[in-house]
Amino acid sequence: MRLLLLFGGLLMASSAWAQQPALPGAPQVPTIAPPVPNGVRTSELPETNVTGRHEVVGQVYSVETAGGTIFTGTLRATSEQSLTFETKELGIVTLQRTNLRQLSSLTPEQVRRGFNYIGNGTRMFLAPTARNLHQGEGEAQVINIFLTGVNYGITDNISVGVLVPIIPFVGVPFVAVTPKVSVPISDKFHVGAGVLYGFVTSFDSGVSGGAGYGLATYGTADTNITFGLGYGFGSDGIGGSPVGVVGANVRLSRLFSLVNETYLADFGSTGGVAGLGGLRYTSPRFNASLGLLYYSVRNDSGVYPAYLDVAFRFGKVKLR
Repeated sequence: MRLLLLFGGLLMASSAWAQQPALPGAPQVPTIAPPVPNGVRTSELPETNVTGRHEVVGQVYSVETAGGTIFTGTLRATSEQSLTFETKELGIVTLQRTNLRQLSSLTPEQVRRGFNYIGNGTRMFLAPTARNLHQGEGEAQVINIFLTGVNYGITDNISVGVLVPIIPFVGVPFVAVTPKVSVPISDKFHVGAGVLYGFVTSFDSGVSGGAGYGLATYGTADTNITFGLGYGFGSDGIGGSPVGVVGANVRLSRLFSLVNETYLADFGSTGGVAGLGGLRYTSPRFNASLGLLYYSVRNDSGVYPAYLDVAFRFGKVKLR
């Protein structure tokens, strides 16, 4: 009993000693707290689902408001109602969550070069990459004035698209669907698989067919290289020879990127190479591409202007 009382007395004495003020002249341990705007808390707050990752204080983001204003800033504080950013041009900006349309994290390379977020690098011209649209993000595209397509991210790993003629029943009426699954192996390496399946919509025809493919993409959303292999299929079964694709996106500046996709077919026999190469204008919501068709098949080859598209990114990141 005496030992227990002695032990309890020592604990109480040590607790009291710890609460005593330091003696004059004793070294002090400074307490450093980051500056926080009035009424804003930086912990014990619900996270916000954003494009790429959860919101992080200190991370640089591309911010789009509900009114369409876009700016880049470092997230400094959060609350249930608002986010506070530090920007170079505007100073401290506090934005209500209800006025936030999209919040996209930027990579260190994008920050260093002053690039805005322009999508997740999901395609070249026509060919997809193994990177996927983020959940809730979509893209509407018009190709060579005759075709229009829409792709939408169901989850961060699954997207689906549809491709139809702009004017139905003109030329060859058809509908094509383009589901794709993407799996990130690391931040820069993704693998994916998908199907392009189309069918003629005229009443007196039952023609259908498409291609199944696998992809591997290395790089960032701005600059990446893709390797793919696919097999065609139709009413006669699966094709006997695969088609390979090698493509790349290279962002040159804040507004422009180089794009290329090359197809290789009939391995080991006659052989053939065809592709598209050109330039893309990029912005956070709108992009446009111009491409040249090049080919070399047997004894014939050539280069022709052949590709034009405009695309619009849409969607709203779901906040909670």
